[in-house]
Amino acid sequence: MTRLKRRAVIVAGLGVLVLAGLGVWFYYFYFHSTYSALRFAETFWLRRMQVAQLSEQGGHRLFFVTNRRPEGDAGPLEERFGRERGEALTFGFFDVKIEQKLGPGMIINPSEWFQNEEIRLKAVEGLERSAFVTQLQGLVQASPQKSLLVVVHGFREAFPSALRKTAFVGYVLDVNSPILLFDWPGNQGSTPGGYRQARRVAEASGAELARTLEMIAREIRPDKLWLIANSMGGQVVVDAVRLLSRQADPADLETLLEHLVLTAPDVDFKDFEDERFRQALEALARRTTVYVSSNDRALVASRLLNWGKRRGESTLDASRVAEAVRVLDLDPDSEAVAVVDVTAVNRTRNFHNFSLETPEFFDDLFLRLTNAKTPRSRLLYPVEAPNGTIYWILKRDH
Repeated sequence: MTRLKRRAVIVAGLGVLVLAGLGVWFYYFYFHSTYSALRFAETFWLRRMQVAQLSEQGGHRLFFVTNRRPEGDAGPLEERFGRERGEALTFGFFDVKIEQKLGPGMIINPSEWFQNEEIRLKAVEGLERSAFVTQLQGLVQASPQKSLLVVVHGFREAFPSALRKTAFVGYVLDVNSPILLFDWPGNQGSTPGGYRQARRVAEASGAELARTLEMIAREIRPDKLWLIANSMGGQVVVDAVRLLSRQADPADLETLLEHLVLTAPDVDFKDFEDERFRQALEALARRTTVYVSSNDRALVASRLLNWGKRRGESTLDASRVAEAVRVLDLDPDSEAVAVVDVTAVNRTRNFHNFSLETPEFFDDLFLRLTNAKTPRSRLLYPVEAPNGTIYWILKRDH
């Protein structure tokens, strides 16, 4: 190649690079930047979560009850709770500042630093039980539906991350209600032995959750009490229901919960087939929704460790879904316990954390909590499984 041709090739290459750079700039300027600005503006202005709003922009106040045993008196309160369970309850509140651009799919990031930067704990303080009840009761009475949302997390959750994820759920769900975290020591280690220990702690923590629910019902008295439990947090709920049902005949139980929501529950499938348990559940909760998935890898591992199918696993297969889509026409509120299959919208990395990452899930949950009857015009259709269970399939909007 002559020197002249080499120069021509170099000049042509530089020209291509310049054009490519201009193309990237053009795309970013006219499309990406506009989209980002609109998204930011929408998240900034369309927040309905006003009850717990602090004077600081992006700041919110939430509450916690934990059965973790404090480890000493030194240091920030959020660092004093380890993984030992105690029967005594600790009450308190926490203030967080949430970055306005935060949305579904952004909290389950490999970087803990990212999570801590996006949701900053501004204050974590304990309260005497009476002050806790008074403050929370005041917010409940000021809320549009005089409601309270209780959140229970699952396996491996440490206290600080439980605080942040609770704030994230409330922020993205955007339901205008005070929010209470019931925290239990699920961080017993990531090994099979740690998992089994966490399960034992979850079962025992049902007693403290039952006491907390009774306190809420008798002293805070919300018109609507919603409870969301994720993964192994469902085991805490199941044991709380069992304990409450032992105190009275199921027929004599009073309704505590307006709506119980279990997401990917790491609970034995047989628990929900027990007749007494189902009677107690239907007596204590006016409505129950169980979100399940057939591709949940974490629950497959749990099934191997527990030698039994988990309630968070769907029993449907794709071929049966295709057959049944034209068959059933049911009232969405015809069953006291509704099972929603999120397989079609579950695109999370381990297919287990859809309750933190999937927009369709938050949309469905918001409408279920804020409507007396489930809206019919939804991205849902009913399918009957071979065992007779009705699954409501949550599908994508296209």
